[in-house]
Amino acid sequence: MAAVQQLTNGIYQRRRPERSLLYRTVQTYWPIFVKEQKRVGKTLPLFIHDEFQNFLDCGIPEKGFVRTYCHGCRHSGVIPFSCKRRGFCPSCCARRMNDEAAHLLDKVLPEVPLRQWVLSFPFDLRFAMACDQKLTNKAFKIFIQEISSLQKKKAKQKGLQNPKVGAITFIQRFGSALNLNIHFHTLVPDGVFYKSNERYFFYKLPAPLQEELLRVAGRVQKKFASFIKKLNLGRSHQDSFDEESLDAVQVLSISQKSGFGDRRGQKLKRHGIRSLKTDLKDNSDSVNVMGFSLNASVGVPANDRKRLEQLIRYMARGPLATERLSESFHQLIYKMKSPWSDGTTHVSFSYLDFIARLVALIPPPKMNMIRYAGVFAPNFRDRRYVVKKPKQVEAKANTNHLPATEKVKRERLRWSEMLKRVFKVDVTVCPKCSGRMEQIAVIKDKATAKQILESLGFLSSFNALKAVEDRGPPVCQSIDEDFDQRDLAGNSRQRPSIAKRLLTYKIHVYFTNIQVQREPLSLKIGD
Repeated sequence: MAAVQQLTNGIYQRRRPERSLLYRTVQTYWPIFVKEQKRVGKTLPLFIHDEFQNFLDCGIPEKGFVRTYCHGCRHSGVIPFSCKRRGFCPSCCARRMNDEAAHLLDKVLPEVPLRQWVLSFPFDLRFAMACDQKLTNKAFKIFIQEISSLQKKKAKQKGLQNPKVGAITFIQRFGSALNLNIHFHTLVPDGVFYKSNERYFFYKLPAPLQEELLRVAGRVQKKFASFIKKLNLGRSHQDSFDEESLDAVQVLSISQKSGFGDRRGQKLKRHGIRSLKTDLKDNSDSVNVMGFSLNASVGVPANDRKRLEQLIRYMARGPLATERLSESFHQLIYKMKSPWSDGTTHVSFSYLDFIARLVALIPPPKMNMIRYAGVFAPNFRDRRYVVKKPKQVEAKANTNHLPATEKVKRERLRWSEMLKRVFKVDVTVCPKCSGRMEQIAVIKDKATAKQILESLGFLSSFNALKAVEDRGPPVCQSIDEDFDQRDLAGNSRQRPSIAKRLLTYKIHVYFTNIQVQREPLSLKIGD
């Protein structure tokens, strides 16, 4: 179901996405963007169309809903369906973020100190990794191997035998300016696990030093560069779908250039830029080796589970924050979460450039954006001895002897339970009499849904933006192509040629400039 967006005094209120600037922009300019792509002879992949169409249906009760009812006061409620996509929908991305954080905190991560490792890649590799999943998998494998090698080496120096390391990686495709930026957020324990007497114990290690980070980044760069030389990057990256039409869109997103309007081919307009000499900060927490940037400055103690949940939410967050999106003078302005080193606080887009940014951020199908490694991996045979044991699972009988078909699959948090956890709101309680709200129907037919919504007075009110034509400078016509549309209506009056009109215009501008630039004279009558 669609996640809650508006809460008043602890009472659930259905969100209304059709009133948001994001929804209205997509509703108005997504069809125009598709037409522009067809005009230049390009077609978008099917999963891109599905992402946008499902977003426009997300949270709209006319597309289907669950009806709730209180038998005490006869109060009716409507809960629309969600799109459950992972591209840019703020509601579904927020639900996925909170759900993943709750799952890792309650069922996976033990109470040990953890640290976030962030690895960014050079600009020339971001496009290749966005198109080719094999490159992303290889980069992830090399990165985890180097972190594990560092941790194991430090543990063996302490006298530990056969230490084990675990990691959970979130692959993010976006930057703070909604640009395509493939980078890794990896959660790694600040220590190693070792087995003794059929039990696993945790040994804490000191935080990584600057020299160790530099060594890890250097080895990642060296191994990945060697792999790229063996791999023919000149080949077409079309493994699972035709991405030829996305090439230009992704290049514009990575290079942060405009593809439409008067700034076509130029850098996007930034706001708040100041002097580099006064604003440039020395980020001593990060290291950089030929574009491979590594940071491991954020750590969480073992007993601070609340801070850990906030960190996981940050790592699993969606690309777009609607509260930082605004509109001004027929353009969209997006506010940075934190100012850049050059002082940039906002970046502005034309409407079609904004749609192009969203297109580039949508991950391809069948690409896993969350990776488990080491002791947290599902295929680790002793994983059950390392991960946290949920209370509800401990009370159940052991099901290891049952066939795979009879084992119960892992359940995620229900929508109502997630709202309790995140917003402290119980949607099963009637807002009028505090009775029990029960589900009485699931409406999927659009005609039936519209009739019920009309009777309840819950119809959505759509207010699309007025489309502003986003085009470049006009193309000059030749003199031979000049014609007057009034001639088609039978008007015999001939219109002057372009050459004569241009000459008249130049003469008019010339004398106008002379009258403006010259100083006023005070003339007397008779002079």
